[in-house]
Amino acid sequence: KKAVAFAQDQRDWIDVQLEHLPTPQPFEPGGTILFQGDPYTLICPGPKGRATINRAKQQILVPSPDSESFPGRVRRLLIREASAELEAATHHYAAELGKRVAKVSVRDQSSRWGSSITKRGEGHISYSWRLICAPPDILEYVVAHECAHLVEPNHSPAFWAVCERLFPETNMAKRWLRKHGHDLHAVGATV
Repeated sequence: KKAVAFAQDQRDWIDVQLEHLPTPQPFEPGGTILFQGDPYTLICPGPKGRATINRAKQQILVPSPDSESFPGRVRRLLIREASAELEAATHHYAAELGKRVAKVSVRDQSSRWGSSITKRGEGHISYSWRLICAPPDILEYVVAHECAHLVEPNHSPAFWAVCERLFPETNMAKRWLRKHGHDLHAVGATV
């Protein structure tokens, strides 16, 4: 009863907060989602075949035998794309630092874009699959940020110096994530 009364008392504030939420981008045929910073249309071309991305037409084609399995197939395709991009970028930036990353993981992280653990001189870096929905330079920034932690495990001035050496547009990318990061979390969200 207390929770309901509180919610009713705060209804105006709650409505204002809900108005600021990004528009959900559910995984449904005909819907539009962000992919590498651009809007792509989701298409179900039929029940069978391999999922593909048509960059020229900004379409993501995901065969599916039914509407229930379509969202999972879209999500798996995005995770595959994210894994390929993030792994390549991670090894590139780690090599620039003379470091080695033993494992790159892609998960559905809700509070962080990435995290880094270093043990025995090797790193394990985990990322949110939603980074594939951001513009490529934003993905590159997050990778450079996590690789900088292989050298500096904190957010000290020395860390930011390493990060900016790897990715000179660090401040721009941080601003973009603060302003648009919530849009990435809307990808795959349902109404």
